[in-house]
Amino acid sequence: MVLSWQDVLDGAAHPDDGRNVVIHEFAHRLDQAHGAANGAPWLPGAVRRRQWADTFTAEFEALQRRVARGEGGLIDAYGATDAAEFFAVTSELFFERPDDLAAAHPALHRQLRGFYGVDPRHWQGVTPRLGIASKS
Repeated sequence: MVLSWQDVLDGAAHPDDGRNVVIHEFAHRLDQAHGAANGAPWLPGAVRRRQWADTFTAEFEALQRRVARGEGGLIDAYGATDAAEFFAVTSELFFERPDDLAAAHPALHRQLRGFYGVDPRHWQGVTPRLGIASKS
């Protein structure tokens, strides 16, 4: 993976804007772990895969409708490009704006929390990229 260093620095400089090229591109790599990027990274068990598909399909289609109507929202319009971009864009939000994502799209947040195995809402007071407790 090749990343623009300036984009990496920009993403780190604004840890709560919902945009981070490192998270975005790593989400694509995770999505491609078992084939082409399609917004459905590998999950164990048919039930989990079905839940993921149901949630992500509904949320992706809702975003596409909002974008077509010219409406804004938490999820960036770029996520409406295709399912792989939707997964990458929502992964950025999951890590950088977890409270907002959980409030606006709870089912989507729940699926991402299950996939990543963490809940960034519990990281308050911790610098996300370095894992260092903040000095208050």
